[in-house]
Amino acid sequence: MTHGKVWPAHPKPLQDELLSSWIVRIAQANVIKLQTLSRMLFGENLSPWMRDIDRTPPPWLLNTFCRYTGTNRQTVGRATLETYKNRLFANNRVSGHQQWILTLSQAGTNRYAYGQQYCPVCLAEDSVPYFRKQWRIAVFTYCPIHQVELHDACPECKKPVVYYRVDFGRDIKDALPIYACHACGYDLRESELRSVYFPSGELQRIFNKLSVSLIDAKQGGKRFDLGFFDVLHQICRVMGTRQNHGMLLKYVSDRMLWVKKISIPTGWITIEERRREERHVWMMCALWLVVDLKNRLYQAWLDKAVRYNLLVKDFEGAPIWFREEVKRMSDPRKR
Repeated sequence: MTHGKVWPAHPKPLQDELLSSWIVRIAQANVIKLQTLSRMLFGENLSPWMRDIDRTPPPWLLNTFCRYTGTNRQTVGRATLETYKNRLFANNRVSGHQQWILTLSQAGTNRYAYGQQYCPVCLAEDSVPYFRKQWRIAVFTYCPIHQVELHDACPECKKPVVYYRVDFGRDIKDALPIYACHACGYDLRESELRSVYFPSGELQRIFNKLSVSLIDAKQGGKRFDLGFFDVLHQICRVMGTRQNHGMLLKYVSDRMLWVKKISIPTGWITIEERRREERHVWMMCALWLVVDLKNRLYQAWLDKAVRYNLLVKDFEGAPIWFREEVKRMSDPRKR
């Protein structure tokens, strides 16, 4: 199979499709197990599935699939999370946490973190089911198209979603479809549909616009630029840090009259490591502050919900407009 110019079946990446999802579909279209295909291409000691190829794809992987599918490098590159550079983060990190990219925490070819989300309606409506890039972004807690909560685990066995393992340990004739849970076989398209909750119409409109801006960069404009997402991420970090003791999170949620109260631990747990339910609360609170930062964050400081020095701690790339607002708190002449 690997010796021809182009494989018999060579589907192209679909709209917003993840690289790993595309590769799984290529193997299934050619009726070959994914591990078998990987060994044929890269040998026994170079498995792509022991790393997060969607986040940091090695050139040898991209070049190989470009060659055998007749797909240009630019198209394949658009299937990686590197396309969010200068939109969600300034630099690609080879290791450690990447700002706004959900963590997978791999152990060999398996995963134990809940960094892969999905919308059951999208999977059910797809003529060819596949996994989207947006489902790996911490900002996304719901589907902006169907207005339902995303899932980050199999509802049946509670295991993380690892769709590239659907044929692991199985004969090719028994391989599961990409929309099935690799562990128990549950059809993820049948997952419960839960309407997403917003504490106000204002936040729902802003969150929808923000989501659309990430799916379609042309609709982002200046409002949702890198500086905006940097500040939003910093606010999320401050709300979760031990130095703040959860005061800012409680302050904001109390003012939004948050109906659904959940216990959210603080400490060294980044928003990229948190489960969907926690992230949704986090995002609502941070957005509420950022959309009227001049008044709301200042009032939060006046009410002693946050110290001004904590707002710029470890935030070297803070936008000028954010630094000016924090400076107003520290300078009595500007109050």
